[in-house]
Amino acid sequence: MKINSYAKINLSLDVLGLREDGYHNIDTIMNLIDLHDIMDINRNNTNELNLSSNNPDFPTDETNLIYKILENLKKFRDINCGYDVFVDKQIPISAGLAGGSSNACEFLMYVNDDLSLNLSDQEIKEICRLTGADTFYFTNKKCVRATGIGNEFVRLSDFSNKNIIIVNNGMSISSKDVYDNLKESNGGLGKVSVAIDSRDYETFYKVAFNTMESVSEKLVEEISIIKEQLNDLGANLSLMSGSGPTVFGIFENTQYYENCYNKLKDKYKYVFKTKTL
Repeated sequence: MKINSYAKINLSLDVLGLREDGYHNIDTIMNLIDLHDIMDINRNNTNELNLSSNNPDFPTDETNLIYKILENLKKFRDINCGYDVFVDKQIPISAGLAGGSSNACEFLMYVNDDLSLNLSDQEIKEICRLTGADTFYFTNKKCVRATGIGNEFVRLSDFSNKNIIIVNNGMSISSKDVYDNLKESNGGLGKVSVAIDSRDYETFYKVAFNTMESVSEKLVEEISIIKEQLNDLGANLSLMSGSGPTVFGIFENTQYYENCYNKLKDKYKYVFKTKTL
C-alpha cells in the first residue's frame, strides 16, 4: 500500500519554556506543504519491522520514529505481525520539516486501519505524544495554532495554495542544541494568529517570526544568507522552519516565485517549488 507522507512548515514559532517531562511548551502555527515522501507499507508474518529507503541517510534502526511509534502502539494493543516499510524519501532529513514525524504518524494510521485496532482519538494522541512532539499534528493536516508540546490545536483559516520555495543546502541541526541555547520567548503568537485567521496576510508577513532562528543562524550561517536571497528575489516572507536549517519563502507574485526557483535550484542541494495544502 503506497501512502503520501507530507512535510509541514512552521509559519511562526515561539518557545515558551521547559516542561517537567523534558519537552518544551511551544506556540506555533503549522501548515502542510505538498512536498512529500511516498511510503510503501506491507504486512509480513515475521513480527519484525523492516525499514528501507532510497536515501542512505534514512535511519533503519530503533532511532527511526516509525520504530518508536510501533513500540508505543504495542503498549495499547497486541500486535501479532510485522511490516515491511520502504520510504521513497523526498523530504530532507533532520531539516525542520518533520518528515520523520509525518512518516511515523502515517504508519500508525495505516496499521490502525489495516488491523482494525479502532484506536480512540485520545489513544492516538497519547501514542503520538510518547513518540515525538510533532507527530500528532499529522492526524490534523490543516492550518492550526498548536500549543503545549505542539499537540493542542486551534484550527485557523485556510492557508492553502500559497507559493512556497523550500531551500536547504544539505545541512542538519540538532534540535536539542537549539533548545539548549534558547533564551526568552517573544511572548507568543497572538498577533500572528489573528492576522492569519482574519486573512490579513500583509500584517502576517510583517509580524511572523521564529524565535529559534537566533540560535540556529549562529550554528549554520547560511540560514541568514538564504533568507536574504529569498527576500531579494521577491518573497513576501522568508523564515526558518522548526529548528532549521530549512528556510522557506512565501511568494504572492507567481513570476517572482518561478524566477526564484530558477535562480536557486542549482545553487543549493535541496530547492523545492511547492505549495501549502
